[in-house]
Parts: sequence; C-alpha cells; structure tokens
Amino acid sequence: MEVERAILERRSVRQFSKRPLERQDLQEMLRAAIWAPTGANAQPWAFVCVTDPAAVHRIRVVSPGMFWDPQAVVSVCSDQRKAGRFRGGPELARFDCAMAAQNLMLRAFSLGLGSCVIRSTNLEAVRLILEAPEYIQPELLVILGYPEGQPPAPSRDPGVVYWQKYGQQEA
Repeated sequence: MEVERAILERRSVRQFSKRPLERQDLQEMLRAAIWAPTGANAQPWAFVCVTDPAAVHRIRVVSPGMFWDPQAVVSVCSDQRKAGRFRGGPELARFDCAMAAQNLMLRAFSLGLGSCVIRSTNLEAVRLILEAPEYIQPELLVILGYPEGQPPAPSRDPGVVYWQKYGQQEA
C-alpha cells in the first residue's frame, strides 16, 4: 500500500465487527511498531497485545474513551529501565511510544483493519490488569479490529503551517 494513501485515509475506528483477528496480522503490526524511530535508539518500550475477550473487557471498564470491546488491545508501554538511561528519557519515551503506535496503526490500515488510540484510561489499572512490573508504564492503548463502517474524514485546518517563522504562511 502506498504510504500517502495510508496516512491520508486512515481513520480512528471505534466500532468493530466480531470477526477475530489473525495472529499473523497482529505480529505484522507489532513488527511495524518496533521499527519506529527512538531517541538514541533506546527502544524504551514494551507492547502487550491482549486478545482474550474477558481481559479486553476488563481494560474497557477502566477506559472511558473505549466505548465498545474491540477484538484486540495493544498497550504501548514505556520501559522505565531503558528510558532512564538517557537525559529526558522518561518523557522522550512517551514520544517514542507514540511513534510506535502510529506505525502500528498504519500497518493495521494496510491490512484492512481499523484502529484508534485511547489515552482516556486509568493507566495504573491497565498496568495491574496486564500484570506488568512497576517499571513498565502503559502510555496509551491502541484498539484494533475489523471496522464496522468507515468514519468520514474530519476537516483539517490548513492555517497551522508556517514558513521560516511563526505567522508567515507564504513560502
């Protein structure tokens, strides 16, 4: 799939069919995630892929931003052991996790799957549900499944791009 098409046509999907996801597709999405860029190549992350319906539901209960049960949830976590090695590491690890999530979602789209980032969640409760140690901190969730319809494209504000200095919109 062409990269530009994936970037421009991917939407945040929140409603999914009951069709189960293929493990190979999940592995491909996770592979794309781990190839995201990171500061100092720290790779300060861990990915917990949850497909068990009962566990997915437990995560949804503590996630007000998740309205329905998806077929899978990937918790994109920062590994504070790795993040702490570099100046600004814990904060930078969040950015690294966000880039990994974008890679994961673009790969999901290319496989015909829908996705949505969820940050409206009780991150500590998610960590406990995942039985992750304290140094593994969930940063955001990516919900996944086969889309039940395609959301329309939201408008974009072209007035946010400037050239040479803030406020200058002509090149």
